[in-house]
Amino acid sequence: MLSSKKVLLTTAFSKGTYYDYVGSNSPSIFIRASYPRIISYGLRFLKQNIPSIEILEYPTWREYTKKLDEGWDIVGFSFYIDEVPDILRMVNEARKRGISEIWGGNYGTLTYGVESHFDKLFIGYSEGDIARELGTEIGGVIHPPLVTYLGNAGGLKNNMLGIIFTTRGCAGGCHFCQTPAFCNKPHKISLESIDRVLRYYRDVGVNDVIALDENFGAFRKHTDEVVDLLDEYGFQWGCMIRGDILSRKLSEWSERGLRRVLLGIENLNQENLDAVDKKENTKDILDTMIRAKKLGLQIIGYYMIGFEREAVNSIKDDVAELSKLKLDVMQLCVLTPLPRTPLWDYIDKKFGIERDWSKFDTKHLVWKHPNITPSDMEELLKWCFRKLNPGRRSARSYYRKYRHYKSDYGALGGFIQTYRDVYLANSFNYRDVRIFQSPEKDASS
Repeated sequence: MLSSKKVLLTTAFSKGTYYDYVGSNSPSIFIRASYPRIISYGLRFLKQNIPSIEILEYPTWREYTKKLDEGWDIVGFSFYIDEVPDILRMVNEARKRGISEIWGGNYGTLTYGVESHFDKLFIGYSEGDIARELGTEIGGVIHPPLVTYLGNAGGLKNNMLGIIFTTRGCAGGCHFCQTPAFCNKPHKISLESIDRVLRYYRDVGVNDVIALDENFGAFRKHTDEVVDLLDEYGFQWGCMIRGDILSRKLSEWSERGLRRVLLGIENLNQENLDAVDKKENTKDILDTMIRAKKLGLQIIGYYMIGFEREAVNSIKDDVAELSKLKLDVMQLCVLTPLPRTPLWDYIDKKFGIERDWSKFDTKHLVWKHPNITPSDMEELLKWCFRKLNPGRRSARSYYRKYRHYKSDYGALGGFIQTYRDVYLANSFNYRDVRIFQSPEKDASS
């Protein structure tokens, strides 16, 4: 029997700005790309599959406390490790107002010590577990609409971006990654559900789709069927992917709409990669990137600095070499030992780790590095940002998108398509939580 309990699930509160996946890696405050985290993918999956719950995404503190006044039996929090201090403040506020049950979910639940603040923790993708807690069952997980945008520092939204997940979970052995502790049994989202969300994106004017799987391409037949759909609907699309899988499929996919790849270089020193059990070879990844560049793809690279053997000068030498690739965006992370990973166990035992969770955003040095101080790392990050992400790179990426349109529609048609993207992106209501009402009917709101 379906529970009659009122359930509110919320993210951490916003302090006036959103975390920016891309902009946080740029030194420029004027000419830079922007990809803000304005919606919660996890909460929207939960709302789609358990419509009786209510969700709140990045509210202000005032919005959050006002919502609490509506009276709830259960309040749950979806959070990441660096949001722990803010979430605990929200938990305390909910307790003060008499909320009888507090839940926690998302990767933040892996943080040591947080369990004492919650009545129940959900680790992993929890649609089924939460449904059962509320006295119901769900069938296959239904993929919700997830529309966000790419913009720039001036606040202009350049184009809508439709997010898809074709699989969830990863059983890989990278020592720095929490996903195996969060969900170590990869599983597929049904093709029917992906088809429906792609049709929705097409109908509301989305041209760009990006797959944010942890391991896009791991289920080969399933991935081929997803690419068939992306090609059929005429999307420009991108994916977060391993270099070896991309290398195998690069030529084929680039002819079928692949325009953007998110690829983990991680480090130029193979010894560093071996130390964290990163399976791919650095040279192979770089060769694949060069091939992708020649095909005109936008490349977003992920790179980590602060390995045990590194020092300030060696990092600068590697970053200077990396900058010669002139990738569109480099996401630069400080090597951060995360709870429940082999890297945590190794670094904590050998060097020691501080427990200020607010600094675990991959932009701070949180352990006692043998060669680099936290203040050195702060200055080094600024230097690396300037070297890897100069403002002109963003402008070049926008021009490349126009060039793709121009090749498909001609010069005037390319301009019209670019203008259309900007118009639609600045008209869409991203905060409106949209779900599919039934397998046959899409809801506009």
